[in-house]
Amino acid sequence: MDNKYIVSIKGLQEYDNEDENTDISLTTEAEFELQDGVYFIDYEESEITGLEGTKTSIEIGDNYVSLLRNGSVNTQMLFMKDRKTSSYYNTPYGDFMIGIFTDNLDIDITNNGGRVNVDYYLDINNSKTSKNNFEIEIRRQNS
Repeated sequence: MDNKYIVSIKGLQEYDNEDENTDISLTTEAEFELQDGVYFIDYEESEITGLEGTKTSIEIGDNYVSLLRNGSVNTQMLFMKDRKTSSYYNTPYGDFMIGIFTDNLDIDITNNGGRVNVDYYLDINNSKTSKNNFEIEIRRQNS
């Protein structure tokens, strides 16, 4: 399949104090392909996300989403419904361990694109920091 696609990503972080909520959107060109039953999305982050100089790779399987970032931020985050996973998060400001509890994982994807929706809680040192959501929409790039 032609692997040039448009990917739109919307993310929301909700904190106990509503004044601190963060909402971010990014639409970018990305490579999208199927390998051995698993979908892969690769794109470069931008200044908008605060991760300029970082390459993001997203792996989408039947019951999981894995997000790998390399560059100004380095991490691998694994999202599996009703499971808690841990991740090492390396930033220019320091390194720390985060916990990710995936509350909802909705994957509707085909070779032509689709949507992924993930709701999860993030904690640092077992202390909840935020409720989060991201939605990915993948569609063919118009020629």
